[in-house]
Amino acid sequence: MDPLSATASVIAVLQLSSKVVGYLADVKDAPKERAKCAVEASNLHSLLLNLRFRLEEGDADTPWYTAIRALAVENGPLDQFKQALELLQNKMTDGGRLKKAGEALLWKFKKEEVAKILDQMERLKSMVEIALQMDHFKLSQAIKNDITPVRVHVDNAEHHNHLEWISRTDYPAQQSDIVKRRQEGTGQWFLDAPEVAKWRSEAKATLFCPGIPGAGKTMVAAIAIDSLLKTIQDDSVGVAYVYCNYKDQKEQDVTSMLAAILKQLVQGRPSLAEPLTRLHKQHAHKGTRPSADEIYTALHSVVLDLSTVYVVVDALDECRHDDGTRRTLLARIRDLQSKADVRFLATSRFLPDIVDEFKDL
Repeated sequence: MDPLSATASVIAVLQLSSKVVGYLADVKDAPKERAKCAVEASNLHSLLLNLRFRLEEGDADTPWYTAIRALAVENGPLDQFKQALELLQNKMTDGGRLKKAGEALLWKFKKEEVAKILDQMERLKSMVEIALQMDHFKLSQAIKNDITPVRVHVDNAEHHNHLEWISRTDYPAQQSDIVKRRQEGTGQWFLDAPEVAKWRSEAKATLFCPGIPGAGKTMVAAIAIDSLLKTIQDDSVGVAYVYCNYKDQKEQDVTSMLAAILKQLVQGRPSLAEPLTRLHKQHAHKGTRPSADEIYTALHSVVLDLSTVYVVVDALDECRHDDGTRRTLLARIRDLQSKADVRFLATSRFLPDIVDEFKDL
């Protein structure tokens, strides 16, 4: 942020605070919190005015000036105070509209709202007082302590937004619905099977579970997923799954299924979100969507950052095959297996072309 931007931010807050102090003075029949807000806003206005003059007279190359600029970063102390002032103004003036002559301004705040606003004023006042003492080390630490929780909140919101953007498919909700229908003890034979134990413990293992229609293959898949989610404690181990459904074949293309797998692996792991963030940056502002290749590249990057990844695909036979979707999905998963410890489980009806895909196990 350049020196003029820092000064401009202070001036903008000064102008707004001057208006709000005027409004506060005109509020009729308000509780004592109104007077406290008015006094604190006035005190802060005086401090900010002093800071403005220091900024205009100061040397922009000094460490103090560098620390001051941090006051004006997005969601920083000045920004938070500006938001508090805007809330005061909007509530007292019906969305910022000026009252007619003789019309009283009303106090519409709850005590909790006032307490939050006063807290923001107090925090900024403390930092401006430190700034005026020319102690840039102390100021930098105070700003860091104030901004960090806000930055974490903003980062979490951005992470959630990116996850929803890459895939709106909610396989975890489907998983929960299936597991709720499970009767106690159902499928324990499957979890106890040596083939399952081998799949869970052997690097790059593949387990194919074919069955006749109505044999409970989807419940078996859900039980396997549930067991993984409940027993894996290591955050470096990922679990992702897809429930194929012939009714959703148009929506369940390779791009959407890979995106759903990517979403599940990154969810709860913001530290692995950089590949997803890059995709969002490349496409969101243009209104475009990433291709299957782009999503696969991001997925590949995330998988390499995990020690082990379990991928479960239920009902492969319901995955579209006439356009190559099923074949491409299997090829992508196997490509990941060749480069990382990806353990793959699939369920399906006994269809010759699918059985052939797993004949070499």
